[in-house]
Amino acid sequence: CLRFICERKRIMKKLINFYNQLEAHLLVCSLIFTVILVFFQVILRYVFSSSLSWSEELARYIFIWQIWLGTSVAQRDNSHVRIEALGGSEESRRKTMLRIAADVIWLAFCLLLVKYGFELVASIYTRGLISAAMRMPMYLVYLSLPVSQLAVSLRIIGELWRTVKEYRNGAAEPVEGGGEA
Repeated sequence: CLRFICERKRIMKKLINFYNQLEAHLLVCSLIFTVILVFFQVILRYVFSSSLSWSEELARYIFIWQIWLGTSVAQRDNSHVRIEALGGSEESRRKTMLRIAADVIWLAFCLLLVKYGFELVASIYTRGLISAAMRMPMYLVYLSLPVSQLAVSLRIIGELWRTVKEYRNGAAEPVEGGGEA
């Protein structure tokens, strides 16, 4: 039984690392592609007095995906803006409980974004909305919201799991920045 649990943990760590690498590579490659695309558009416009009708639209939609996927990376690295209401003088178990409460609220908000984001995507899909220049289905752009917030939700759940486990074990303060999933 212990061997099964260890094997499951090892597989989960591999999946998490794979997702982290995939997310990082996707963001870097999309940034490189966007920079090249915008640079090419500038060269066409100012050197050849011509332009591509779809390049700005594509760059905008890639940027939207980058922003929303970046929220997952920020959650993983514990880089979201937070207000530290309690200074170092408060007891650490109290701070841990407030951290847990804040993460539960953050998780609820992200899950609402997932739920209503998928409803919005379904609505746009059924209407058949397409972009002006590229004639691309608009639901693909709006899909960035629920997909990214689902990833953030999974990371928050992992962080909550570790924090509660450490709190129960009597650890003074949870490890910062370990949001994996």
